[in-house]
Amino acid sequence: MPQPSIRPDVVVLLTDVDTSRRTPDHLYRHDGSPFTAAELDLLHTCTPAEIDAANAQRQLQDDWKREDHEMHKALVDLFTKYVDQLPDSTLCRSSDIYDLMTDQDYAECERLAEAIKARDPFGYSTEHGQG
Repeated sequence: MPQPSIRPDVVVLLTDVDTSRRTPDHLYRHDGSPFTAAELDLLHTCTPAEIDAANAQRQLQDDWKREDHEMHKALVDLFTKYVDQLPDSTLCRSSDIYDLMTDQDYAECERLAEAIKARDPFGYSTEHGQG
């Protein structure tokens, strides 16, 4: 049976290589763990097409992280826009901030929160006490 030109397991391994860690003896994953001998043997057989696929996948992951960061930043910026309007003696509660928001900002806040939740429903609900 002919092998496919791009092996997904090799692409997954390639995307997990931590390129910021330069050690001559071993490759490491992003989580700091070393690759096994069998994984290293498999990586040594990677093709140029698999390297290209891994690079494309890494670019998608980087874009995803950047978009995610931008959404979180926009949500924080939206909240901080109204924090200074609260009286000094007031504890900062999100309900107080929502009361100050314009309809447009409130709608944008809801849109951003839903988008963030859709990207990582488990992390969002845990982070916001809903899980």
